[in-house]
Amino acid sequence: MEPPIPLKEWNFITTLHSGADDIKIIRLDNPVVGQEGIQMVGLRKTHAILNTEDYQLAGKGAELLYWDQNTRFCGVCGGTNKWMTDISKKCTECGKEWWPSAATAIIVRIQHDDCILLVRARNFKGNHYGLVAGFLETGESLEQCVVREVREEVGIKIKNLRYFGSQPWPYPFGLMVGFTADYDEGELSLQKEELCEGGWFKRDKTGSLKSKV
Repeated sequence: MEPPIPLKEWNFITTLHSGADDIKIIRLDNPVVGQEGIQMVGLRKTHAILNTEDYQLAGKGAELLYWDQNTRFCGVCGGTNKWMTDISKKCTECGKEWWPSAATAIIVRIQHDDCILLVRARNFKGNHYGLVAGFLETGESLEQCVVREVREEVGIKIKNLRYFGSQPWPYPFGLMVGFTADYDEGELSLQKEELCEGGWFKRDKTGSLKSKV
């Protein structure tokens, strides 16, 4: 059977093993256009198209493509890195082995009575609000990271911090760890360099978060 993309255009990167199927990760230098049965879709949009398992595989593939692009050369001696296993590389000069290391980030839902805190980052497109989030720094725990990010971004104190769950976050290469917490004290003071709006929101009669307090 003829592949939907000509083999000469394949830039093979590595293989993901998923059950009985092996999934090839490739990079295309040019998008495929005007070909029946092929639709080029960004990773975020595939969340609404693929099932959970396939979406996570697509995310892992995207992360490995990103990692491959950023680990072409050894950070110790500058030699060329070559794939050693499906998820690792080895320097051809000094033998240093390299493995993907995802950036860890936190996200937290803060509740105050019947409201939750939502903020809008300056880099968000449109009128999109989200929860307070940020990256883990060296030398701190996940819980310390949550407390620091909340203090830095919105200037309040929280209590009853609880772990909620985690998920891969391939934008471009990370792990998102979710928490819940309750408001403790302080007035909202937005970090102007990162946030342009924020406030306490509660659900209206339709269940939508539209009523700003």
